[in-house]
Amino acid sequence: MSLFNRLAGTKEITLTPQAGLLLAAVTMVAIDGDVDDDELAIIRRLDGSGTTKDWDAAVKTWKAQPLETCIELAAKAMDSDQQLVAIANLIDIAMADGILVGAEQQLLEIYLKTFKVDAREVEKIVDVIATKNNKSIFN
Repeated sequence: MSLFNRLAGTKEITLTPQAGLLLAAVTMVAIDGDVDDDELAIIRRLDGSGTTKDWDAAVKTWKAQPLETCIELAAKAMDSDQQLVAIANLIDIAMADGILVGAEQQLLEIYLKTFKVDAREVEKIVDVIATKNNKSIFN
């Protein structure tokens, strides 16, 4: 903890499971610095209008906290079943453009290590999303 954090005091951040899901999604969308329409569509599907208390809490946390803290807070907010749903959505966001490389892949690997999800379930999710996003067969 830095000197300034001690002077300002620290406030415990507690997120609802929905806010934790949205926080994880925001970090995945933002990690490469490029937000595309497919990624935004997934966020809208997760929260609708984007003006809920959970959305506000997720964005406020994302703006105020380092990435590592955001990952920890998202994990803490969700139980293992919710984390599996979050991983499915994070994979969908990361693969929205059809490829999984770079910062998105690295962040996804961190979430996979942090969340309590079964690797076999993750493999199933990856297979489905890779099939869903395979637009090359229509060319």
